[in-house]
Amino acid sequence: MTANTNMKTSGGAIGRFLTMLCVLASVSCAGAAMQEEREQQRLAAGATPKSRRCKTERLREDHPVLCRMLDRVEDEPQELADEIHQWASEHRLLVKGPDASSTLQTMPSIPQDGQLPVVFAHGMGDSCFNSGMQSITKHASDLLGGVYSTCIPTAKTQSKDTSNGFFLNMDASVDVFAKAVQSDPNLKNGFHGIGFSQGCNVLRGYIARYNDPPVHTFLSVNGVNAGEGVVPSCRPNTDGAKLRGSSDRLSGGSFCDLLMEQASKAAYTDWTQQHNFQANYWRDPRASEKEMYKKYSQLARWNNEGNAFNQTFNDNWAKTSKFVWVLAKQDTMVWPKEGEHWGAPDPADPFKNVLPMEQTEWYIKDLFGLRTADEAGKNFFEDFDADHLQFTMVDFDRWVTTYLVPSTAADSDSVGNGGNTVAVDVLDTRTAAAMK
Repeated sequence: MTANTNMKTSGGAIGRFLTMLCVLASVSCAGAAMQEEREQQRLAAGATPKSRRCKTERLREDHPVLCRMLDRVEDEPQELADEIHQWASEHRLLVKGPDASSTLQTMPSIPQDGQLPVVFAHGMGDSCFNSGMQSITKHASDLLGGVYSTCIPTAKTQSKDTSNGFFLNMDASVDVFAKAVQSDPNLKNGFHGIGFSQGCNVLRGYIARYNDPPVHTFLSVNGVNAGEGVVPSCRPNTDGAKLRGSSDRLSGGSFCDLLMEQASKAAYTDWTQQHNFQANYWRDPRASEKEMYKKYSQLARWNNEGNAFNQTFNDNWAKTSKFVWVLAKQDTMVWPKEGEHWGAPDPADPFKNVLPMEQTEWYIKDLFGLRTADEAGKNFFEDFDADHLQFTMVDFDRWVTTYLVPSTAADSDSVGNGGNTVAVDVLDTRTAAAMK
């Protein structure tokens, strides 16, 4: 990923987590300065100041990019959503399912032959209102005999649903999801959940915190359930010996040491955890940051790695009958990619060794129910040989027809479409209409 050369950063700002996110992920921030200038002109003309989530100068000094982005959420929602959409498209994070169309499709509302309905959760930069998510939602319905299928957005509009993937935190996103699920009579007896990338965090959070009505089968496609452990430009080398960039020495450390340190300092605060989805699943594997992670991280709470244990998470996890964890073998977005199968960096040498699921603390101590589910035969593991979300429709069709049909009616022959590639993250028109 290339840096956005339009971004100006001071020595302090470059250490901020959201500055790092903006620069390294190539999210455009050029409009922020224009927005600030327009606001000053508006105030000079005697207008009333707008309500801001960054209410103090200290917040704006500590989080300059995040504050500017939060301002743009209110002032330029469509422009910001368009920039996010473009960035997600360039990084192949958007769903391009079979026969993608901008026209929303209405799905049947009554499950047929005992088949449970299907609920989708989209990933970063995507939206349930986008044609790709619409297409793959309808495709899943068709595969399962016309069953009710829906994608639940986090807002009433495409622009807000898109920006919420960055600026609505995980807990808040789960609350929106749960409210929509519980108000939909078609889902009252339970459903299957399919998540893509960070959309898996929303479904996983629903299972942990609510699971009523219950998720029967959770299909997690390249989920960031186990967290993100490095900044994008500092992924470990293939031999695991050191972080890329670690040879670029500074006095007392490397550029990657600096970025990792400052990312955690900014992510592990109550304010950032409240306002940024990606900060919620930032899981710095270094021992020096463990206590901060445990104290502040929403992911740490869900994993029962935090400072308080919540038995409800384990009880709710047990209500789900099947978990399907899908890993992308060439994933360049999630590190470690083994986290998609619940692996984790080895605390003894995190950037050299990645532990398999069975050797992780959350499995050995059964922190949230993962081991109990595994011993009950509920965990299933799939993979595909491509980058993040670049699976084929043959892959997708096989997962759906293998794991989401009633066991008495399972068909060993999966339906494909010739191997068309999906790059993913869908919404039933009934849901969209109800939210407008």
